[in-house]
Amino acid sequence: MRGDRNERLTILSEAEKTALYGIPNFDDFQRITFFAMTDAERALALGRKSVLAQVYCLLQIGYFKAKQAFFQFSLDDVLPEDVDFLLQRYFPGQTLVNAPLHTSEYYVQRNKIAKLFGYRMWSDDDLPALRSKATLLARTDVSPTFLLAELMVFLIGQRIVRPGYSTLQSIIRDAFTAERERLEQLVQPALTDTTRAALQELLQRETTLSDLAALKQDAKSFRYRQMGLERQKRLTLAPLYAIAKALLPSLDLSQLNIAYYASLANFYTIYDLRRFKPGQTNLYLLCYAWQRYRQLTDNLVEAFGYHTRQLEEGTKAVANQQAAKIHNERQQATPRIGELLLLYVDDTLPDGIRFGTVRRRAFGIMPEEKLRSAGELLTLTPVSQMDLRWQAVDKQSGLCTKNLRPLAMALDFASDTVSGKAWLAALQWMKEVWSRQQRLAKQPLAEIPPRTVPTRLRGFLLSVGEDDEPVGLRGDRYEFWVYRQLRKRLDTGDIYLDDSVRHRRFADDLVSMEAKANALKALDIPWLRQPVDVTLDALFAELDTQWRAFNEELRGGKLKHLEFDPDKKTLIWHRPKADKDKLLQQGFYAKLQARDIADIFRFVNEQCDFLSAMTPLQPRYAKKIADEDSLMAVIIAQAMNHGNFSMAETCDIPYHVLEATHQQHLRPATLIGANDQISNFIASLPIFPYYSIDMDVLYGSVDGQKFTAAAPTLKARHARKYFGKDRGVVAFTLLANHVALQTELLGANQHESYWVFDICYNNTSDIRPTTITGDMHCINMANFAILHWFGMNLAPRFTNLQTQTKHLYCGPGQSYADFLIQPVGQIDRSLIESEKANMDHIAATLGLKEMSQSVLMRKICTLSGHHRTRKAIFEFDKLIRSIYTLRYLRDPQLQRDVHRSENRIESYHQLRSTIAQVNGKKELTGRTDLDVAVSNHCGRLIANVVIAYNSMLLSGLLSRYLAAGNEKAIDLLRRISPAAWQHLHFLGHYAFRGKRHPIDLEAILTGELLGV
Repeated sequence: MRGDRNERLTILSEAEKTALYGIPNFDDFQRITFFAMTDAERALALGRKSVLAQVYCLLQIGYFKAKQAFFQFSLDDVLPEDVDFLLQRYFPGQTLVNAPLHTSEYYVQRNKIAKLFGYRMWSDDDLPALRSKATLLARTDVSPTFLLAELMVFLIGQRIVRPGYSTLQSIIRDAFTAERERLEQLVQPALTDTTRAALQELLQRETTLSDLAALKQDAKSFRYRQMGLERQKRLTLAPLYAIAKALLPSLDLSQLNIAYYASLANFYTIYDLRRFKPGQTNLYLLCYAWQRYRQLTDNLVEAFGYHTRQLEEGTKAVANQQAAKIHNERQQATPRIGELLLLYVDDTLPDGIRFGTVRRRAFGIMPEEKLRSAGELLTLTPVSQMDLRWQAVDKQSGLCTKNLRPLAMALDFASDTVSGKAWLAALQWMKEVWSRQQRLAKQPLAEIPPRTVPTRLRGFLLSVGEDDEPVGLRGDRYEFWVYRQLRKRLDTGDIYLDDSVRHRRFADDLVSMEAKANALKALDIPWLRQPVDVTLDALFAELDTQWRAFNEELRGGKLKHLEFDPDKKTLIWHRPKADKDKLLQQGFYAKLQARDIADIFRFVNEQCDFLSAMTPLQPRYAKKIADEDSLMAVIIAQAMNHGNFSMAETCDIPYHVLEATHQQHLRPATLIGANDQISNFIASLPIFPYYSIDMDVLYGSVDGQKFTAAAPTLKARHARKYFGKDRGVVAFTLLANHVALQTELLGANQHESYWVFDICYNNTSDIRPTTITGDMHCINMANFAILHWFGMNLAPRFTNLQTQTKHLYCGPGQSYADFLIQPVGQIDRSLIESEKANMDHIAATLGLKEMSQSVLMRKICTLSGHHRTRKAIFEFDKLIRSIYTLRYLRDPQLQRDVHRSENRIESYHQLRSTIAQVNGKKELTGRTDLDVAVSNHCGRLIANVVIAYNSMLLSGLLSRYLAAGNEKAIDLLRRISPAAWQHLHFLGHYAFRGKRHPIDLEAILTGELLGV
């Protein structure tokens, strides 16, 4: 956000302001919709004295229905098509003299229209209520666009015609000021002189890096040295975190705002933070200490789990290799041993032969050393797999001490279960022993915490004397055993950490329903709107209907895409065929003149001004706006993996300008804002509705794309299948009608299904898909349920329908014994009903963004299998999934629609891959996870620029063919994807300044591009 000359916040770009406050720009369909008058509306308009006043009134009514606002205009300001439409429909044969409307008539019409629709005009008396609402909302989210959207919802709910943009700017500015002053007044008195001094020390530059700059450095890997630095950072932050932990809850700050203030401390330079008011700076630093400390804790926990698994897998591999070696030696020795045994029954050897002669013959069969080792191998008790595992642990004890012990010593585990407390007692005992500079092996057996040495492992964990009685502890093995148990219980949730984000106790993450009642009411989550019995009645009735219709259609042979094998009781599926539009698309774009990406970038920005979202990281009212050429250059440099230095060598902008622009303007928040503006612009183009697969449903698709990481980071993981010997990450993307709406960076080891709800719910564009398609990776035991709670539908593309019949359930008490396909079980309705309150609790926490779905899913899956809430969610998921699966089995059109939706995101991935590989390798650049995320967002921005340019071309052709009534050409346009790049130059010498090649869209569209 930045300010104008009057110090009002710039909340909306010019394009967004026009969309909200400008006169509507109707297309033919919208014109018919909004100018269709009811009897009351027509009576009001036609009751005006003159035809001119009546036309003005009809226009005002249509515009009000579209935007719930009034506009002062002349007939020259509106589209001629609007006036012609009204004249033809309501005044056939009459002529209209163009003249301005008298001001008094405008106000009379405005009041009457507002009254007709149950609205009232904004007045100064409403100002206190709106300011109060904005002040309260600012405690939830200090994003200007969030406050503006919520205030609009509030005004519509109160049936108040919204005030002018400047009024809303002032209200939001005052709300931010009030919130900042409130926090400053609470923070400053609560801090002691010692605390203030500690916060200021973070900003001192006594060495090469200040303490704050050192804290911002991200770990490159889980190796010993990197984790040592992470522990040191955590130790530095510990005193400040203790203060923040005591203070922040009393400030009534949402997790979203804490994260926002922390991000400011992360992005602002030390120089900027020194310039702020002390209370403001201290707030940012405390929020940063709160968030960073928890993030560091999570990093240490992840490292602990990573190294433990590495040791487990390493020792298992060594043991298996050793076992295989012993087995091979036995196999190789067996035939020779057989020949030796035959010497005893060889009739050619007389009984009186000397033993030395026999021995020499035996050595001829097998050399003496091999014979000796083979004899020992066969006579000794075979080494068990367990023995080999523990012998491998002995050899790896150095790694255990080096990598795991410092992490275990640094972390503060907690547990509420008896089993968990036993292992925490073992860890505490080990810490006490090491604090005395002693060894575990020298401790008396009586001191070993109970229930930590199982009977089956006593022979491996305890050393035994001559009388086979235990005489001591095998310290290295016991230490590894304790770490292994801690890791397992961390995964199952028996052990947790309070000062963590991903590893807290499940109950601690859930919000208070009473405290958040007003916020939940504003969110209007569908699952919370009506009683559970009403919801379940409708869903179980739908499930029964689908079961009966599916069986009837399958028996009657109506499902031509399915065949039932009565002997095997299986389904044979004729899968939908892929679209055959590639040749059409290639032919269309081949006729276009190739253009440089810089020219395309500039042209799209001229149309929707998306670079206005790239606000500088400066104090609140900074007026500096970046040079557009430099912004284009750094975005392209990041998207195409050139880097600023290489870009400076291949373009006409010096390196220092690129680097400064990068540091000031490229952040995830600004890049998301720029992408949203492009997305909203594409949605406003005439071609956009023609992209819809189904006019009644807006399909969105999610999928992950693998990218190699240019530099090691914590999210970059090894995956030989995708990256070979390199490391990589996954760019998880939400797409709708070819537009990339949102993207999230995941580790290659993370399951994509954990992020499906997050990426949909965090979509900040105006394009809101309601049905989300995906491949089989989008399915888990709760995603159908969670998306249904929030009014969305999950629609995965199944790869094997026979496999899906194993996930078909029916309602309680339902019997389908004579059906061709049988349910695998019944859904426990009573459990869902009894756990409605707890499910509401989880839905509310997700809705308020107090916990992400990725964290929720990990914790739900680690709960006990007997946990009632977990079971209830899974039961509800079975219900929604069964309904969808039956619909999918029955409806080949649904299968084709889902298939087309998935094909679109695959086409987007090809475009995104082409952009990333301009510099030779499909990778994302950046030294930290944040830098890699910026690179990923830049890539999405370039892809959306290309899609916007192609959509404008297609929209221009659409307008021409609509005017000509050429239905054949319009049908061809529907089948051309805007995710194409063969007519673009991504590589070369980039000229951002001076020499430009502006794009003339009309000239491009004059050719016969479709040949029809």
